[in-house]
Order: sequence, then structure tokens, then C-alpha cells
Amino acid sequence: MESYEFIGSLAVTVMAVAALIWRFETRISGVETRISDLSDRVFRIEGLLEGYFLQASKKEE
Repeated sequence: MESYEFIGSLAVTVMAVAALIWRFETRISGVETRISDLSDRVFRIEGLLEGYFLQASKKEE
């Protein structure tokens, strides 16, 4: 009878560890997506600022 309890607790432990690993993996991929979106925004802002300063420097000449 004790062997069934051991096997049951071992199975629950393995499933809990697998669920934690899966959860951390999905959280990390979500962070990677957010970083990618943020870098796209930064590139767009850089492009806008570069265009603005180029236009401003042409007006000065």
C-alpha cells in the first residue's frame, strides 16, 4: 500500500516540476516578444528623430 502512495506522490511531483518548467518557458518567451516589440518601437523613434534633425539641418542651410 505504501508503494502506491510513493508512486502517486512521485507522479504528482514530476507533473508539478514539468508544469513549473513549462510556465517559466512561456513567461520567458513572452518577455522575448515584449523586448522585440520594444526594440521595433525604438527603431521607429530613432528614424523619426533622424528625419526631424535632417529636416531641421536643411532648413538652417
